Amino acid sequence: MTQVYEILEDDSNKTNLLGLERRTKDISKLLLSFFDGYILFSGGRDSLVALHILNRAAEELGVNITALYVDTTASLPDTLEYVKTVCKWLGVKLVFLKPRKDYFTLVERWGFPTMTRRWCCFHLKIQPLKDFFSNKNGPLMVFDGIRSDESYRRASFPQIGFHKHFGCLCCHIIFDWSSYDVRQYIAKNNLYVNPLYDLGLKRASECWCPVYKAREQFVMLKENYPDFFNKLVHLESKLKTGGSMIFKKGKRIYLRDI
Repeated sequence: MTQVYEILEDDSNKTNLLGLERRTKDISKLLLSFFDGYILFSGGRDSLVALHILNRAAEELGVNITALYVDTTASLPDTLEYVKTVCKWLGVKLVFLKPRKDYFTLVERWGFPTMTRRWCCFHLKIQPLKDFFSNKNGPLMVFDGIRSDESYRRASFPQIGFHKHFGCLCCHIIFDWSSYDVRQYIAKNNLYVNPLYDLGLKRASECWCPVYKAREQFVMLKENYPDFFNKLVHLESKLKTGGSMIFKKGKRIYLRDI
């Protein structure tokens, strides 16, 4: 592991995309030499790049990695099909995970997630992964596509650290990449990007909870996925509290009014 930290602390290969690729692949190869690799693949650009470069490292070592996709039960079918297509193209084993209770059941019980009460993240994404890793033996490393410039909170993360929920080490393999670096890498390697980005989404989200989503995104959802949108409208109407899916600047915005 000393070699890994030496690469992490070496800034000489962070000045251009080729240097970033080399540095990231070197870290990946060293870690995959000691650990079984699992990569969280959500279907977004960042996780696509993380998956692709980690798989390149695994192929050079002659080892296999496993991609994990968590079906939050609040995602679009197109994302699921996209994830399947990419993993089949790369020849990467793909494992699907699901939460103990689906999104719609939990919303009826607790109401829609909010910025201050984001129960969705733990119950829909972390818990299924926690259950999965609890049954694994031997040294393993979880990789993901988290980047430091996504938020102040994420910038404070260590690139490699112990994940308290998964009970194992976790590596944010493209942690020091910028959004521009990610787009450059995708273009250079002609990677197949999730078609949902073409609809104007900033993120090809695998979870349609209302946190971080604006009214405009639900308008897009209504126009392109009316069946799924109407399912959310029906869910909204079932809440005895009269809660709305969108709550912005102290005002409720009901999906039925969109």
